[in-house]
Amino acid sequence: MPPKTTLPSCSTSRAAAPCPQRSSLPIRGDGGGAPPTAAQSSLVRGSLTTATKTASTRDGGTLVPGGASTYGDIVESDMVHDEIRELGTQVKSMIAQHLPRHGTSEEQVMWGVRQFGPSKESRQVLNKENDAARLAWETGVYCIWRCLEKPRLRGANEDFCCRIGYRHVCFCGHPLAAHTTPSCAANSSAAAQGSRGQDTVACGGGSEHGNRPSCGSSTAPVTDVQLSQWKGRCEEVGCSCARYRYIPNTPLEIGEGWLTRRANWKASEWCAKCRCGHGHKAHDPKTMRCKSCGGCSGFTSAFLCVVCDLPWEAHETVWESEGVRVSDGHPVCEAYAPLAGIDWDVREAVLTDVTMGGRIEPSATYLALKQRASAPCALADKTTSETTAPSASRSIACGRPSSTAATKSREGRPSANVLPAITATPAADPILDVEYCRFCATVYKRPEAKFCAQCGQPRPQRAIKLR
Repeated sequence: MPPKTTLPSCSTSRAAAPCPQRSSLPIRGDGGGAPPTAAQSSLVRGSLTTATKTASTRDGGTLVPGGASTYGDIVESDMVHDEIRELGTQVKSMIAQHLPRHGTSEEQVMWGVRQFGPSKESRQVLNKENDAARLAWETGVYCIWRCLEKPRLRGANEDFCCRIGYRHVCFCGHPLAAHTTPSCAANSSAAAQGSRGQDTVACGGGSEHGNRPSCGSSTAPVTDVQLSQWKGRCEEVGCSCARYRYIPNTPLEIGEGWLTRRANWKASEWCAKCRCGHGHKAHDPKTMRCKSCGGCSGFTSAFLCVVCDLPWEAHETVWESEGVRVSDGHPVCEAYAPLAGIDWDVREAVLTDVTMGGRIEPSATYLALKQRASAPCALADKTTSETTAPSASRSIACGRPSSTAATKSREGRPSANVLPAITATPAADPILDVEYCRFCATVYKRPEAKFCAQCGQPRPQRAIKLR
């Protein structure tokens, strides 16, 4: 009888995969019978492979690489299926259709400021720019931070992104007061020169709108050509800064205002980041290279300007005179001040020096409305004082209090010292039913949103009360 042929095992371990049953087809050697056909051999191998896969899956093993995969097997692949692509397209379409492009309107912002007041950080930013506007009005020199390209945001200010004053910090870490600045401009209006006459004499002293530089500023008027080439060298000892380069001083200027609401927030430790991961304070102000890492060839901003949505490299610090700005159609003097086109009551709530040292006066309409609102209160106070004095004298003389107001009230006629009832205005204040993220304080865009658009954290579900 010819010996039986022993088939090789397809499993890596006999303990993990027991030997499968042999095929019912006889396989004979050369001693007798016909040799096995190709169909028989493939059938035997298929049965062995199926049994080995079943045993490996049952024992928790892994499939042998290189084997033919069948339907249902788990195969590692980076291919993105068509179903996933279609789902991503649908999600993007839903976001584009339902996500509001403008989260809040100007009317809602004005209502919020009147109702709750401005935030502490926004007040600081706008008051610094208000001091810069007053300085420009006094000296006729306008120092601004302007983008060189067309703003990406629709309706953005194409004139400047920030007004620069003595308190605005340079890339080197020192304020503008520590740099060489022009004291006055030759090309300015006669009114501005008249208001500057007294300030030029005391150019080395202090000021209410910032610290004036005690050195490095000449009293001679500067021409337009000199202003266009002005660099503003830093006067601090040991500083290699040869030119004033403004960089955003607060997270609000780069759209990261939520950082200031953190519990461990420290304004002195914050700085604008480069793509290398380090702040601008870790870069050399002369070569712009990073001192902490060797791979950074120059400061490249990892942020965008909140005004124009352009990077820091697309901006420059510009010095202009009042005459140049007038010829270019840019605002000067009062129109250059922050919130120039906003109602006076909002400006009073935000700005500390709203009149800019008495140079700006509120409009006649605002004064008339304020006087009309205060007239009933003044009349009520006057009537109360006139009614209280005779009543007190009669009480002392007759021994009993006066009951004039009470008698009129009982008769149905209103007393003279009662204020009119408060009625709702025709245009009711909008009711903003908004909910904030508890992690980053971002407003949810939609009422049915389940995740925060800023940090991605899940939105807590409100408790449902059954009635």
